[in-house]
Amino acid sequence: MIYGSTDAREFPLYSLTEVSEALHLPRTTLYRWLRHNRHEPVIPSNGRGKALSFLQLSEAFAIAYLRRRLGIPLTTIRQVSRLLRPHFKTVFPLFHLGNRARSDNYVARAVCLLLNESRIGQKESTGLIDRLLDRFEFDEDGCPDTVYPWIPGTESKFVQINPRVRFGQPTVSVTGIAVTSICERFVAGESAETIATSYGVSHANIKGAIAYAAA
Repeated sequence: MIYGSTDAREFPLYSLTEVSEALHLPRTTLYRWLRHNRHEPVIPSNGRGKALSFLQLSEAFAIAYLRRRLGIPLTTIRQVSRLLRPHFKTVFPLFHLGNRARSDNYVARAVCLLLNESRIGQKESTGLIDRLLDRFEFDEDGCPDTVYPWIPGTESKFVQINPRVRFGQPTVSVTGIAVTSICERFVAGESAETIATSYGVSHANIKGAIAYAAA
């Protein structure tokens, strides 16, 4: 196996810059979330040096959404993480919010904390949390396998990040075609239609990949 005995999702695949670019997140913001200061880091270390894992990328994806779309303070996100970590026995608990029945007291309390702090309102925020969780694919244990980053102007999942495909780099969903390969050809002057035909995929997939890279 490429990663030996290590789960691909835990392997240090990414530099800080690569995660920043993949999630369209300012590098300085991501650095602050990982940094030890007077607060515990929002995203804990994976214990494997400076390189980041897919699980850290997934947690950053969830935190960015909660901050941007719901306006939830980092202090509340830390509180929710502390609540859920021992319950789920993981240092990356935020993607468990929708993977257990809401009757689970820990999940229900965590969701309540988030909704109470949202700037949008509880009813609207509940739907937005569900929308976040729809951008993940999970294994049977509730651990994320794939993240579908947002592309401006569409809800479609044209691009995926999967640690077992292309070493975790963004690819066109299902195909495994690297987004960087598409963009290199597009920048070199090939049309989206030509690229789509050569790969045997839809024009929409190629346009989605280009829009994701350009965001």
